[in-house]
Amino acid sequence: MGAIILGKLHLRWCDSCNVPVLEQKSCGICGSETRAVKLTPPGDARPAFEKDMERLRTLIDSQFGAGTGPAIVPEGRVVLLNKAPDIDRTDEVIVDGEVVGAVRFSISSGERFLLRPKSASLIAPLARRGWVKVDPVAADAIRTKSASTLAVGVTECDPAIDKGQEILVLDESGRAVSVGTSKMNSAEMMAHMRGTAVKTRWIVDGQGDGGHKNAGWEEVLAANREVLGRRVKEATEFIRKTVKESELPVAVSYSGGKDSLATLHLVLDAGIRPKMIFVDTGLEFEETKENVRSVAESLSLELIVESAGEAFWDNIERFGPPAKDFRWCCKTCKLGPATQLIQKNFPGGVLSFIGQRAYESQQRAEKGRIWRNPWTPNQLAASPIQKWTAMHVWMYLFSKGADFNPLYREGLERIGCFMCPATDLAELRLVRRISPQYARWQEHLDRYAERTGQPKQWLGYDLWRWKKIPESVLNELGPSEKAAILETRRVEEEAPLEFRSTSGYNPCTEGLSSEGVFSRPLPMDRVSNLLNALGEVTTSPDGAIAEVRSMTVFAEGPVMVRARDEAELRKKTSQLREVVLRAFGCAGCGICVARCPTGALMLEGVAKIDPARCDHCGKCLGPCPAVKFRADELDI
Repeated sequence: MGAIILGKLHLRWCDSCNVPVLEQKSCGICGSETRAVKLTPPGDARPAFEKDMERLRTLIDSQFGAGTGPAIVPEGRVVLLNKAPDIDRTDEVIVDGEVVGAVRFSISSGERFLLRPKSASLIAPLARRGWVKVDPVAADAIRTKSASTLAVGVTECDPAIDKGQEILVLDESGRAVSVGTSKMNSAEMMAHMRGTAVKTRWIVDGQGDGGHKNAGWEEVLAANREVLGRRVKEATEFIRKTVKESELPVAVSYSGGKDSLATLHLVLDAGIRPKMIFVDTGLEFEETKENVRSVAESLSLELIVESAGEAFWDNIERFGPPAKDFRWCCKTCKLGPATQLIQKNFPGGVLSFIGQRAYESQQRAEKGRIWRNPWTPNQLAASPIQKWTAMHVWMYLFSKGADFNPLYREGLERIGCFMCPATDLAELRLVRRISPQYARWQEHLDRYAERTGQPKQWLGYDLWRWKKIPESVLNELGPSEKAAILETRRVEEEAPLEFRSTSGYNPCTEGLSSEGVFSRPLPMDRVSNLLNALGEVTTSPDGAIAEVRSMTVFAEGPVMVRARDEAELRKKTSQLREVVLRAFGCAGCGICVARCPTGALMLEGVAKIDPARCDHCGKCLGPCPAVKFRADELDI
């Protein structure tokens, strides 16, 4: 996947003290020159907590044998994780200032540790699994020509190798030669079948030294005292200036996550006692709600809470599971309660400091440091940590001894709704193990899958997270599993046609959108054809999804609209609704045909558009018996 640049890569390393140093070219402890750590952008590295490191060691041991995990991730070191772009999740593992490997999660096969040259050298004497030995001729070809390992050059191998495994290639003396992916099983390799046994990913051109000193977070804070002081000084000056200029009451929007906690402490460092505001979406972890209460109590701050209550569960039967591309829940569970909280408690307006960072997403990187949400006009929002990386945040919290959410120590990267569809599958499976709340959600998914005829893969791989499943995700599945997903159709009895929708600013994607759902599956051939009135239509290969001008329609009934402003959003939503009603109820009266200036609209029992002649002017839309009579039936 392409590099995602959201800001400067600030991570450097002092080899003398063996600690990370942000921004500075010299270490704050010893004064030695630091070097840049080569990370995959956006480079928002974070600390690995003890359970993260335990999981890493266990995973590596399972792939390469007992003792290999501690060799790569030793005790007493500062270990960082850097999330890299991928289909689901990949975390680069940084030890001693170098990426020693990566944990990649595959939707179909789960977690796998991918070796790098440094880690390959470290475990070469210890590996009892996942290894292949090659003869001197093959070893020389691999090292000098970056060749892959051919089966003819294999002399020995782990007898349990299967295709697709991570493999360490060794020479006859047991030194690491390369790492890569097996293209044969062990029997095929030892039979010297024609072809590639291991496809090379990295050549190992050195040996692991293992001679780095131990260090902890106290040393990290000492090495970064100056840069952290500068960051805090700038942030607190920004806070004081913004408060003075706005002349509004001050609050901190606290979510229970690390960024809002850092923001809260910065506001206090600026000499301001804010109110804490918390929106309980009804989908919060119990640990998050407890953290909100304990932080407010320990800092003696007034806490204002607005709860969505059962809004999510009350609407789930109507809208179906939320998805990355169908986030109706953000409106009902987050935006609505937030708006109510501000209107009730700050009728004259409020300055709300928010823990937003540019490194989190492209949308946030493009935002200014101060902004207004068009759907909560009484709120002026500001972010003191807009240009901070996760490492800046964590070092600041460690320096304050802050009471952060214990879920981070369990291995969660971000804290939010426990079953948010934006969560990657690797983290969702962790949530399923550690959170008792997930059982209620799983019960709903099981019922929904049975009612709508979803295949077992839809549940097994949590494919409910998309309405339109990306091709890259489908390609991670086997051919039969992919076919089962593509062939699934929602089957429901005829029911009265109803439509429910939510609209507004989406706090998760930071844009204007409207999500709605019709109560019955849609006649997609008719819908796709009539959508030509609005623009050039594209459809999925199976015809179950149609898109036009930032409007998406799904065969099961959901629709989604995106727009630049509220007026455009209302117009597009109204047009899309009209098209669907016409598709359902066209009486063939011909009123719309007379309005078409290009002759693209014709009657074939019902109105039909010839896409080749249609200029998408929309003049055929307007007064229509089907729309009037159907709209009278709708509960909107």
